[in-house]
Amino acid sequence: MPELSVVIAAFDAQDTLDEQLDALAGQDVGFAFEVLVCDNGSRDATPDLVRRRQEHEPWLRLVDASARRGPSAARNIGAGQARGRFLAFCDADDVVGQGWLVGMHDALQDDEFVTGSWEGDRLNSGNRASVSWTTDPIVTKPFFPWLPGTGAGTMGIRRAVFEAAGGFDESLVTGEDVDLSWRVQLAGHRLVHHPEIVLHVRKRDGLRAIFRQAYAYGAGDRLLRHRYTDVAAAFIAGAAPPGSVATAPDAPAGTAGAGAGGLAVLRRVVRTVRNKLSRGRAGLAETVWRVGERAGYRWGRVDPAAPRVAAPEVLPPPV
Repeated sequence: MPELSVVIAAFDAQDTLDEQLDALAGQDVGFAFEVLVCDNGSRDATPDLVRRRQEHEPWLRLVDASARRGPSAARNIGAGQARGRFLAFCDADDVVGQGWLVGMHDALQDDEFVTGSWEGDRLNSGNRASVSWTTDPIVTKPFFPWLPGTGAGTMGIRRAVFEAAGGFDESLVTGEDVDLSWRVQLAGHRLVHHPEIVLHVRKRDGLRAIFRQAYAYGAGDRLLRHRYTDVAAAFIAGAAPPGSVATAPDAPAGTAGAGAGGLAVLRRVVRTVRNKLSRGRAGLAETVWRVGERAGYRWGRVDPAAPRVAAPEVLPPPV
C-alpha cells in the first residue's frame, strides 16, 4: 500500500507530461508511492502516453477524470481514488526537483499541510516573452492579508485533512488552490513552508498567453474577495480597537476595484504599455501581466448571490 499518492490533473498534456513523469521516476525513495494522472477528457494522446508507461512503471496509474471538467474536478476525482494517507499535488506541465517525493513524504510526517519552493530558470530559458519573477508559492492577497495561500502545483496535505475540508471547490476557475488553503487553515491546520521541496515551474510564453492567465487570476481574486467577505469582517473585528469602525481592506495595490472608473483605468494601462513599447521589449511581459490582472479584477463578473464562506467561531492567528 502506498504511503504517498501524487495527483496530477492532466488535459491535453502530451507535450509536457513525459518530462514530469521522468522526474518522478528518477526520484530516490525508500517508501511506496503512486502517481495518479487524472485525465480530464484530453483530446490528444495523453491517455496513451500514460498507458505505455504503465507497462514498466507499476507505480503509475491512469484515472479517467472526464466526468467533471476542470483541474479542481480532476484533482478531486484523483484524490478520491488515491490509496496513500498523504496526498501531494503537482501539475502536468511542471517538473519536480530531485528529492521532491522524499521532501513531501517527510514534511507530512510532522505537518498536516505543506508547500515548497519554485525555480523558474530550467524550463523557461528559450521563452520569447515571459515574466521575469519567480517567487515562492506562498501568496498573501492584499484584500485578505491574514492567512497565506499556496498553489496546487506543489502542495502536500494529509488525506484526512483534505477530505474534511471538502477538497477543491470545483466551481472556481482560478484561485481554487488559495481557496482550499484558506479553508484548511480556518479549520485549524497550519500551512507550513518547506523551501527544500523544489518545483521547476513552466511559465506562460507569449504576450497573449500572459494576458489571458493574468486576467483569469485577477477575476479569480475578485471572486475570492467576495467569498471571504464574512471571514475578513471577522478578522477585522477581532483586531479593531473597541469603538472603532472596521472596514475591509481595499483592492490590491494599483488594482481597480468594482467602484473605480473603468475608462480611467483603461487609459492608465494603455499609457503604461505605450511607455514600455517605446523602451523596447524588455519589461513588456511584466506590463502585460499587470494590465491583465487589473483588467480581470475590474471586469471579472461576480454574482452578488454567490455563496460566501462562513467565519469560524474561533479564527486562526493571523500570519
